[in-house]
Amino acid sequence: MGADRGRHHNYLISFPPNTKDKRVKGRIMDPIHIFAVFAIVLAVGIIAQMVSRLTRMPSIVFLLAAGILLGPECAGLIDPWLYGDGLNLIITFAVVIIVFDGGINVDLRHIRRVSGSVLALISIGVLITMIGGAVAAHELVGLDWEFALLFGALAAATDPTVIVPLMKAIRVNNRVRSILEVEGIFNDAVSIILAALIFEWIVTPYPHPGYGIAMFLMRIAIGGAVGLAGGLLCVFALPRIHAITNELLNITTVSFVLITYTVAELILNETGIFAVAVAAICVGASDIPNKKEIQEFKSDLSIILLSIIFVLLAAMLNFDSIRSIGINGVLVAAALIFIVRPVAVFASTAHSRLRWKERLFISAIGPRGVVPAAMATYFAIELADADAGSTIMGLVFICIIITVTLTGISARPVARALGVIPMEILIVGGGDVGCTLAHRLIRRGENVVVVDKDPENCRRVEELGVPAVEGDAGDVAVLTKAGIKNARYLVATTDQDGVNLLVCQVAKNKFGFGENKLVARVNDPKNLSTFRDLGIRSMSPITSAASILDNLITHPSLFSMYELGERGDIIEVPIASPEMIGTPVRDLQLPTDVLIVLVRRGDAMLIPHGDLVIESGDLVTFMGARDAVRKAVDMYW
Repeated sequence: MGADRGRHHNYLISFPPNTKDKRVKGRIMDPIHIFAVFAIVLAVGIIAQMVSRLTRMPSIVFLLAAGILLGPECAGLIDPWLYGDGLNLIITFAVVIIVFDGGINVDLRHIRRVSGSVLALISIGVLITMIGGAVAAHELVGLDWEFALLFGALAAATDPTVIVPLMKAIRVNNRVRSILEVEGIFNDAVSIILAALIFEWIVTPYPHPGYGIAMFLMRIAIGGAVGLAGGLLCVFALPRIHAITNELLNITTVSFVLITYTVAELILNETGIFAVAVAAICVGASDIPNKKEIQEFKSDLSIILLSIIFVLLAAMLNFDSIRSIGINGVLVAAALIFIVRPVAVFASTAHSRLRWKERLFISAIGPRGVVPAAMATYFAIELADADAGSTIMGLVFICIIITVTLTGISARPVARALGVIPMEILIVGGGDVGCTLAHRLIRRGENVVVVDKDPENCRRVEELGVPAVEGDAGDVAVLTKAGIKNARYLVATTDQDGVNLLVCQVAKNKFGFGENKLVARVNDPKNLSTFRDLGIRSMSPITSAASILDNLITHPSLFSMYELGERGDIIEVPIASPEMIGTPVRDLQLPTDVLIVLVRRGDAMLIPHGDLVIESGDLVTFMGARDAVRKAVDMYW
């Protein structure tokens, strides 16, 4: 990259020579001062994480604010350039580990169901974002087209260092979470490659347009191949080399990650991040021993590194660059948020099975972060046109601050408003009933985990894309591992009433589950009273089947349509839509093939009729053909 086409650039940013020369005789040579700055950065990061937990907002918002306030432009307590070339190493190491942490936690069972959307977002979506960002930068800020395209390529990266912890905090449904996390991991790599190609085209024009395309494909191929080789080698070596003890496991994994990045960069620059992402997903998809410990270690390390790099990058912000751009920089960020991102998402997911509210939420989550900032800093240093480099860097930092802050503040309320925060449901028993129930729930967008002692049942459930935990559900540790502390409902579906009763009792006594959070299958109708006396909502397959068969005789049309099977659905939702509140049932514009069959108002169960007026807070049950029910829910929820 750069004027010297044969030179490798293995760091994400480069130290500015003029700054380095200016400080070489000053504080930069004082190790204890550099160490003190590092200690301050780490302390600020810890405080930001604590404040984040108290306020339930992403820590990145506080880290950015702290970095700016403590940086050279304000208090002057933190000066990233004191680290010289070490700053390159810190940021590169941090980005590599964070990308690996995101990739190793990616669940391939969920990716299989959203792979088309992800592929479209990291190809069509990135292209639309690059072009849209370039047009905004050219028209609003006046950048020449080649520099505008360079900015557009940088703006195409949605930051996994923001998205991954944000999705953990908000707990949106698995389908949306998987799309956002995988998109963030891979379009970081794709945008780096695009930006590198455009930068090379600016400083040394390609002899032929096809050369640029060939280089792009070559970087993808080399990064993918090296990443796959590194990931498979790690998966093969860790369980087989007995010298790698538990004490050495985490450091060995880090070594594999760094070697994978280094090999890819040595073969062809700007391929390392893509290689690390591929290697991480390979390791995450494997069944290597102690994988959970590796994931936890990487997560803890990522939190520390995330704190460091965001404080340091924010401290690098130059107010003069921001002032020179002015309000037009804010308008560019607004165009990316409210026009370019939604267009890219809706175009990329046009043929997916995502609901429009899920697509709208994905459109609202587009924070820019570490990689664009680091690359923009490097380009600002290397470009011969200093004004263009400074403008690009200023624009990137404006977009980072605005998109990260806006995303951090609005993500949770937007998720609630759009209904993408699902119920967390724990199903005990992966047999026919539990498996079928899990399938129905995940198709509706709920987050489901199944617990079963039988490995075959667990395997069958996992093939549906549902996480399964193998073990005895009567064991508190197994239930904790399955996520019972976050569950809204526990459903006991085994064919043994004693097991179902025990699990419900454990949930009540150990985890504080109330009557409204427990549902059980009762195989022997004689035991129904026992369950209900203990405050457990329960049903008997025998009595329920008899009732359904009776209704199939007496009400064949209604129950043939629903059949408790594949074509029909019943969903109860709280009503918040102004269009429905205060409206009589007869005046509601419901889709064809859907009915309102019940309205719950407080403790009262109301049978709907034409004159019944829907009130705020009512729980309305829709019943009908599956697609029609989903459409009705989207209209009025």
